[in-house]
Amino acid sequence: MSQEKNFLLLVLWMFCGWATSQDRIIIRGGTLVDVREGNLIEGAVVVVEGDRIVSVSGADEAVPFGEQTIDAAGKYILPGLIDLHVHYDDWAGELYLNHGVTTVVDLGNVYEWIKAQKRGIKSGFVPGPRLFHATENLDGPVPGGSVKRVVRTVDDPESVQLLMSQYLKDGVDAVKVYDQLSEEVLRAIVAEAEKGDIPVIGHFKDVRVAARVGAHGIEHTYAVAEAIVDEQAREDARNKVRKGFPLMSQSFMDGSKLPGIVQLMVEKGLYLNPTLRGSWQGDRALLEKGFHYEDFDLLLNDWRLRYVPLAFRLAVMKEYQEIGVWNWRDLSSYEQDLFHLGYENTQRLVKAFVEAGGKLYAGTDSAHLSTPGLSLHQELELMVDAGVSPLQALQAATINSAELMRMHNRLGALEEGKVGDVVILEANPLEDIRNTRKIWKVISRGRILDLNYHADFKNPLPRNYPEDSSHYFPSPEIRAVSPEVLNPGEAGASLTVTGTGFVPYSLVRLNGTRLPTEWVSGFELRADVAAELLRPGTHAISVENPDFAWGTVSPGWHVAHLGLRSPISNDFLILVPFQD
Repeated sequence: MSQEKNFLLLVLWMFCGWATSQDRIIIRGGTLVDVREGNLIEGAVVVVEGDRIVSVSGADEAVPFGEQTIDAAGKYILPGLIDLHVHYDDWAGELYLNHGVTTVVDLGNVYEWIKAQKRGIKSGFVPGPRLFHATENLDGPVPGGSVKRVVRTVDDPESVQLLMSQYLKDGVDAVKVYDQLSEEVLRAIVAEAEKGDIPVIGHFKDVRVAARVGAHGIEHTYAVAEAIVDEQAREDARNKVRKGFPLMSQSFMDGSKLPGIVQLMVEKGLYLNPTLRGSWQGDRALLEKGFHYEDFDLLLNDWRLRYVPLAFRLAVMKEYQEIGVWNWRDLSSYEQDLFHLGYENTQRLVKAFVEAGGKLYAGTDSAHLSTPGLSLHQELELMVDAGVSPLQALQAATINSAELMRMHNRLGALEEGKVGDVVILEANPLEDIRNTRKIWKVISRGRILDLNYHADFKNPLPRNYPEDSSHYFPSPEIRAVSPEVLNPGEAGASLTVTGTGFVPYSLVRLNGTRLPTEWVSGFELRADVAAELLRPGTHAISVENPDFAWGTVSPGWHVAHLGLRSPISNDFLILVPFQD
């Protein structure tokens, strides 16, 4: 792209109405919410100049002259919100900003692209929230040996120093780890991360491992649950549910051991991101909250968001209907109750952790699991439902996240010298956490946003690797069929199909004809073949994953790692020979 075109795009962004830049902004007359102590400072005056807060003062102090003064009487002023677990998409910028999420931390993306996106946003060339990012997802060898593009396999502690030195040279802001890493490799990663003063955040087999190696942020809650799981209860449940039903470790936590594991986490200074919104959205509790209607109203009713991929919008709706790979309506009452018990136990864990002095941080896993921007407000509401105070929930999305990221001197509070990101609300969030949704104005990077969506929104630095939709709509792939030879007209014939991306509703097909299919696992299907279908010749076996998004998928947006996302697999040929 030429320098002239780059300049024109930047000018377009600055003047098309997405944001209005001001040299100095004075906010006066509102009530400042002190997210450290929970104090309410009436008649506060906040002065933002460029990308910095230059002063925060009381009503009686002299107010400097400014190019624009915002009369915030009757409003509530707080720092911009932080979503500390996103997988950034090039179309998500307005959704974050218009919901007051002025900072995001990407924990897993196409590495070179996310580096470029961070630089583009920082320079002002790319519109979007303040963006920080982690390393590639670091993981140990996984069963089957398959590796996604955003994952880097590390199985040798000696290789960590060289790898981490390159990441630190690149300016990464955190390290993202997965639970297949050995303890020795994890310890080496943490040691190198400390040299760069960046946190190690991610998934762990057991929270005690994270505590031993000195990690910092725990994603989700299963690592905590695994440390205190009742194995006998889990085994008993395994015999009562259908094959493939997700036995969440949170459903089997031994409550008597909860205080001990919580105390360990607090003593080791571990931060916890419960991802309540992303981990439990198929549960009855979240359906009762009506979050799925909120997502629908935003993503499908606002025509100005037509640039959000339709397959993504439909997929978010689909997520509310499923527990694992099962539609929740198909589950037995026992299975539904077991899953819901996991949610209730997670609530108990969150409450106990905070009461013991532990620090939560807020992250939503968007856009993989939830709607960018909106889901952070849903997450804060669920924290309060778990027994956390509105102030503690706000701290999870402000000062706690800033501390974990080693950026508390720059982010997370409205204080002199910190970044010029401000959210002004219509109502007091300390009275009702849902008031964080009542956004009146957002200032990001010293600019007052217009809080509209723009149907012609376009990121000038689009993602160079298509979005992986396999979480929502897996692409089936056949790797083997057994037997490969059947006799003509054979009675009682059956096929075993192995591969990847199979769901309970997958159907095996013979020359396009659907066969009675039994789902064994995500890697195996069995199908009966009627005798009249077995005529001499070569026959194509395929697998179909029916879904309601077929026909809506744009090749430019949704691609699984196996190739173009499709509900139909590759063909595997079997033989029915002629008989003498």
